[in-house]
Amino acid sequence: MKISVKLIATYIELLPPGTQGNKIEIDVPEGIIVSEVMAQFNVPQDDSSVIVVNGLTVPLSAVLVEGDEVAAFSAIAGG
Repeated sequence: MKISVKLIATYIELLPPGTQGNKIEIDVPEGIIVSEVMAQFNVPQDDSSVIVVNGLTVPLSAVLVEGDEVAAFSAIAGG
């Protein structure tokens, strides 16, 4: 199934080389959870990250479905 991963601010560096913009569509197996996707991109899974699915905060154990967008950014970004 296909989902989108959007990495914002300093996390954009974690996307694969050659990615256009800050968003990529990937194929994942059914039943995959948020933490497994974030691990693929080496996104920290602690209080230093804000991770949302379709704009909503969810547990890292939430199961993703076709068409979901997982976004992450550093909680310590900005000025």
